[in-house]
Amino acid sequence: MSKKAMADKKKMTITSRLFRKMQTKFTVLVALICLVLVTVSFVAMVIVNTIIMEMSVNDMMDKAIANAIEGMAKPPTEEDDDSDSDCLVVVDRSGEFLIFGELGGDVTLSDDDMKELISAAIRDEQSVRINDMVVRVRVLRDEDSIGRFSIYAFYDFTSRFNIYVSQTLGMMFSFIGLAAVLTLFSYMMSGFILSPARDALVRQKDLVANASHELKTPITIINANLDVIKNAPPDADNSKWIANIEAQTRRMNNLIIEMLEMSSFESDAYKPEITEFDLGELAEGSCLAFEAACYEKGIGVEYESEGSTVIRSDEKGWSKLIGILMDNAVKYTPERGRIIVRLERRKKSVCMTVSNDGEIPSDKIDKIFDRFYKAGDNSGSFGLGLAMAKVITGGMNGNISCTSGNGRTVFTVCVPIKD
Repeated sequence: MSKKAMADKKKMTITSRLFRKMQTKFTVLVALICLVLVTVSFVAMVIVNTIIMEMSVNDMMDKAIANAIEGMAKPPTEEDDDSDSDCLVVVDRSGEFLIFGELGGDVTLSDDDMKELISAAIRDEQSVRINDMVVRVRVLRDEDSIGRFSIYAFYDFTSRFNIYVSQTLGMMFSFIGLAAVLTLFSYMMSGFILSPARDALVRQKDLVANASHELKTPITIINANLDVIKNAPPDADNSKWIANIEAQTRRMNNLIIEMLEMSSFESDAYKPEITEFDLGELAEGSCLAFEAACYEKGIGVEYESEGSTVIRSDEKGWSKLIGILMDNAVKYTPERGRIIVRLERRKKSVCMTVSNDGEIPSDKIDKIFDRFYKAGDNSGSFGLGLAMAKVITGGMNGNISCTSGNGRTVFTVCVPIKD
């Protein structure tokens, strides 16, 4: 494995590790939020379920007590006994007991069971288990024209309680499953949601690595030339070495300027200034600016336009964009070649094509808009121009593309125009 491949693998490993940390933190955060929401929902539903059960039980006991109070004036009959078969009401008036209803319908209570239930009611217990039943107990003391009396109500709500427990357990397991599913879903979605952050990490590392590589060469040359100058005799001619230092200094300065320009267009602080201007005049002026460079290589430049070229858009962005595409075309057009710049005004957009002689290999077309990528090794560029063109076009909500074949390369830019 080559050194470059090993370096790229190490870089991807570090990036993947950082991304996994971000993904884990995101998943934990989402899981905690889901857990809180699920817990609150579960508690709320348990409370609602409990209130519904309590209201049902209390309504049943209130009805049974009311019927017992009405029946105290006459001895209970079989019709009274069957009125509320699951609710047993015992009225104690001066040691005389009147019994209404039966607990559990066909359940027969012994005297000891009855004493235990009455004792539980006196102790203000809400519920008591007896004979495999869950019994709600209540005591009511009152006074009428005859005298004081006590009412003990007992309601067998075993079936209701079992349903309540089953529903609570079912909800608990359902919410636990929901929390697990949401956590798994958040982990799966985090890869998609955090993909821009992962791409930013990769771009940042690529930028640092590539910028370091571009700066390393001129710095090495400068240091080497300085060593020659320092070791040269006092009367030696150092103009050659000084010229080399100046050339490499200019190269580093140009790289820094291009990186700062790209950062300014990528910055959130950058806001396109929308003005009305003639794009045709701007394009013609840019073609004239490259006239000298084209003359040296014998390159012919043609400009064509269709429709009105007065638009409302970002003039600064267009100026830089045209300059980048023209500079790229001049660099890669062979001698005696031809460059054609064409503008076309459409209904809600304007399109510009810059075509030149020369082809880009098909395996490089998808890479030419990457930072620091150079389609040709002898271009003398840093590989930032087309990357900046893509950033500028995206900032204007447009798109840029490239096609190459049959000896020609065409860059197409389409940008929506403002009303």
